[in-house]
Amino acid sequence: MPQFLPPNLKSRIYAAWYRLQFFLDFKSIARILRYRKIRRSYYDAFWREVALNIGAEVKDSSFGFTKISKDGRSTFVRDYEMMFDSHLMLDLMGNKILTYRLLTELGAPVIPHARFSMSTFDAAEQFLQQHHLVVVKPSSGTGGGRGVITGINTAKQLKSAARLASRFDSDLLVEQQVEGHSFRLLFLDGEFIDAIRRDPPVVIGDGNLTVRQLVEAENHRRESDMQTRALSPLVIDRDARNWMKSKGIKPSYVPEANEIIQVKRATNENDSSGNVNVTAEVSEEIVRECASLVRKIGVKFAGVDLICDDFSGPFSSPNCFVGEINTTPGLHHHYLIANPEAGNPVAETALRYLIENQAGILRSGKKKMQVNAPAMHLEKPEKHGLPTEKAGT
Repeated sequence: MPQFLPPNLKSRIYAAWYRLQFFLDFKSIARILRYRKIRRSYYDAFWREVALNIGAEVKDSSFGFTKISKDGRSTFVRDYEMMFDSHLMLDLMGNKILTYRLLTELGAPVIPHARFSMSTFDAAEQFLQQHHLVVVKPSSGTGGGRGVITGINTAKQLKSAARLASRFDSDLLVEQQVEGHSFRLLFLDGEFIDAIRRDPPVVIGDGNLTVRQLVEAENHRRESDMQTRALSPLVIDRDARNWMKSKGIKPSYVPEANEIIQVKRATNENDSSGNVNVTAEVSEEIVRECASLVRKIGVKFAGVDLICDDFSGPFSSPNCFVGEINTTPGLHHHYLIANPEAGNPVAETALRYLIENQAGILRSGKKKMQVNAPAMHLEKPEKHGLPTEKAGT
């Protein structure tokens, strides 16, 4: 790359080049399209059941949107997306750098991090020298953990991870890698309604197949089983290779019978066995402080992603860090769980809220159709069998 080019232009050229490489990866694109179909099929049945459970009905499903109506009021959903927050709020919370800045201003414990790009790569190298083990991710433009690579401890790994992350955004983020369990707390209008622990994906050895073959078999089950267990494929990517290398194994390793192999650090590609409802285990302090955050930010429907050592402990570092405020939380994570008997009907609660409070609702009449502004009332959580402790501010 010519040295006389401005840094911003160089970053854009790098990003465009790596993005082109992504679009030329036809195998990955085919896999994405295949699972997009699986996801769409799952959520089509999901919303029909949710609507039935609250006495509503699905009126139409066109162009990827589903119209749900009750008592002359209608709302639209699309996969896990609902009509809660504005596009501007979604874009703001979708930018990890801006979100960290906002969380820091509010006094939340955030993971040490630094912003960089391919043209300012020195900043990432300096951060790695200081923290020794880091994570690289795009600042925005992705979901489901795409472009996120963990377990980076060398300059070579760092540059490779940055190149991959640049496929999604020229603005990049490097974070200190912190150990702990991954949790998501779900809030509706500032009220706590559910919590899940998300464990990394694993495969179980049979004494004959390699890790790579076990992953292939797992994906085949996900695509062919009648009962849905996951809406994403399990992929041996850079994150998986970094993790396995740290454990002294390779994708060609043959695990012994019943040997459990964690495939990667990132939790986004786990299945229902890796999602555990822990609503009854979260500490009052963590609920109170997270509720205060979402109320101050003004997000109506939010999944607060945490990395915590002790979920029943304090909301402070080094025990707990806020990783993200997710304004389009995947509802399936709260239904595809290992302990469904402990689950909460979060989609029913959210849909009922929209209809009863006329928030994100279209009311049709003979003369005109109007969209009502969000209201600020939420049903008492005990009506849905949820914890009755009210989160303070």
